[in-house]
Amino acid sequence: MNGVIYFTKISEKYQKKNMEHLIGEKLLEEGLKREYGRQLAYEPRAFGEHGKPFFTLQPKIHYNITHSGKYAACILAGQEVGIDIQEHRNVKYERMLERMVPEEMIPEILNSAHVEDAFFAQWVLREAYIKWTGEGLSKDLRKIPMDDGASEVFELEEGYSCAVWAAEPMEIRWEQVEVQLPFLK
Repeated sequence: MNGVIYFTKISEKYQKKNMEHLIGEKLLEEGLKREYGRQLAYEPRAFGEHGKPFFTLQPKIHYNITHSGKYAACILAGQEVGIDIQEHRNVKYERMLERMVPEEMIPEILNSAHVEDAFFAQWVLREAYIKWTGEGLSKDLRKIPMDDGASEVFELEEGYSCAVWAAEPMEIRWEQVEVQLPFLK
């Protein structure tokens, strides 16, 4: 099975203006047009029980959007999928881990040679999982079955982690696009 990730580095003119969601939607629009020849404006959407959007007339086209820091991305696939990007930033690892991973994993991560990378790999994996299932934050992150489905972690660049989760493994293609919002040129 294949998936494609449309991503962009968010232009400085859009940063810190709460434009990330609009940029993610533009990535979806571009990906839908390029991959499926469909116009986003003519594809009705609905929301699952916990708010995950889906195309009501295109049940074989699945997508998920994420953004963090200077990146936004949208994955399109032929199966339910979740994606998460996270900019590495200073956090209280131990406190966050207590709410994020099973108790027995905490020392393993904190004693890792690369604590930051290990922490953010868990973060993006768990976020991608709850986005894949559509459960969102209604799911206790510590109880995610890490052997359910197929996941992959990527490093976009130093200081950014990304993960994708789906039922079946996917061959993923990356497409970088320049996003221009018409009202802010």
